[in-house]
Amino acid sequence: MNARASTARTAPAGGSARSPRLAIRAHGALRPLKTSESVARDIVHDIVEAGLKEGERLPGEAAMLEQYSVSRESLREGLRLLEVQGLIALRRGPGGGPIVGAVDPANLGRVSSLYYHLAGATYGELFDAWVVAESTLAELAAKNPDRDRVRAAMAPYVNVPTDSHDVSVDEFVATHGQFHVELASLIRNKVLQLSLMVMGSIITHHIVINADPRKAQREIEHDHAEVARAVSAGHVNKARDVMGRHIHTVTEFYRGQIGAQMNDYIEWR
Repeated sequence: MNARASTARTAPAGGSARSPRLAIRAHGALRPLKTSESVARDIVHDIVEAGLKEGERLPGEAAMLEQYSVSRESLREGLRLLEVQGLIALRRGPGGGPIVGAVDPANLGRVSSLYYHLAGATYGELFDAWVVAESTLAELAAKNPDRDRVRAAMAPYVNVPTDSHDVSVDEFVATHGQFHVELASLIRNKVLQLSLMVMGSIITHHIVINADPRKAQREIEHDHAEVARAVSAGHVNKARDVMGRHIHTVTEFYRGQIGAQMNDYIEWR
């Protein structure tokens, strides 16, 4: 566990009966967008309308000032808002400027973690949510009617690897995390795909860096293969149930690795 985790705020004892740090409630109408938020919205709209891809360049500041008819201050604040969300990147120096970023659930997870922390949500609750999220992803992937696409996406995972070689934690996480990315890509609903991937993204960036999942390599690879076969075959209930058991197994592994951190409030990282 890193030094930051050792100073994390821990939830009071008492499980679900404890009071949240701030009550979760809806307040009705949202406040009007600020000018900077409106221009951020318009930039995103124009990225979609123009069909721009990740890494493609956006107009320079002068062109944007004319296009959106806002002050330089509002434009720059709007661009910073999008940069913080990972939706654009701002290259500095000569030849720099804004470029299109990625729709990455990790960035959505980073914002969400602020809300979870303020509400008093713990890592234990995050893992519980992960079980539900991944089980639902597996179920929906198995329901995808494009069976050729499903089988192609799951083909690299249906057999347990027979060769084992030493890799870094980062390489291991990237390789095995890709299975969950491929599974989520089979969901025919972008809102569900992004929303359900948030929990796994937070766990990857918060927990995996403090633990070594390579110690559970055999179980992880076996479970991935079983899930992949169920999804490929269109066995909806089996895909959901096997994935649920897999995430429960992984949760218990991490519980043994991080111990009391399960009771910490989810941090913003």
